[in-house]
Amino acid sequence: MKKLILSGLLILCLMFPFGASAIAYSNIIAFGDSLTDNGPADGHGFGVYSNGPVWVDYLADSGHFNCGLLDYAYGGATTGYDNPAAGLSYTGLNWQVDTFLSTSTIPDDTLFTVWAGGNDFLNMGTGDDPNVVITNAVTNIGTALANLAVAGAEDILVMNLPNLGAIPLNNSDPLASANAELITVGFNFWLDSTLNNLEIAFPSVHFYTPDVYQLLEDVIDDPSAFGFDNVTDMLSTAGSTTDNYLFWDGVHPTTTAHLMLADYAYTAAVPEPITILLLGFGLIGLGFLRRVFIRQTFIY
Repeated sequence: MKKLILSGLLILCLMFPFGASAIAYSNIIAFGDSLTDNGPADGHGFGVYSNGPVWVDYLADSGHFNCGLLDYAYGGATTGYDNPAAGLSYTGLNWQVDTFLSTSTIPDDTLFTVWAGGNDFLNMGTGDDPNVVITNAVTNIGTALANLAVAGAEDILVMNLPNLGAIPLNNSDPLASANAELITVGFNFWLDSTLNNLEIAFPSVHFYTPDVYQLLEDVIDDPSAFGFDNVTDMLSTAGSTTDNYLFWDGVHPTTTAHLMLADYAYTAAVPEPITILLLGFGLIGLGFLRRVFIRQTFIY
């Protein structure tokens, strides 16, 4: 009987690693702004806005999904088509998605990532209505996601915005910080609502939505718990040799923070069919053990 139980447990152990090894993608295709731009190596992008690799670099590396990466992100990109920071009428999020879809088909086992919105607010003028900017930005992101879904994308990871009031650009001015936080909260609320509607409209598409806002709030509340020494200043001007800063400059994270974001996104982007597969294997294995146990009970 002991041998029988051990054999059954061995079967389960063999099944679970098999399922776990299938938790992977062949490719990551990334869209967004300077938070995702890793330079022009892929024929896209302007440069790296940090002191090392950005989160999608880490997400694709051997410590995470160990897959190919094609990065369409451009620093300064808005959620629409333009890039005011670069003085361009193109390279925005929807331009990136349209460019990809016009030249490529959806590869199998591909994770798409979308992270944009910050530049829509950084480019706001004094007379701009924040509510209109929020509505336009979220609508633009919804359009990009819907276009990917219609084209056949099955796995899409969408990052919300961190608290723009907490970045060094704003955190030293109480009024600017408070206004930027209100804008961020409003944007994230409507983005979440849009994603809920997209999940209903495209039930076969898996939308993964790690809460970057809450993660960064947790880091700022307790930096040492996440390995950071400084969560308010900029490493680029600190003259420090430590890498344990949250922010590289006034807007962008350090590469250490990017690694943390990749770890967080990695746990969020496990393909759902694999989770179901693992559960199914477990139930099959337990059913097998139960059936054999009953049989052996009657025999003995």
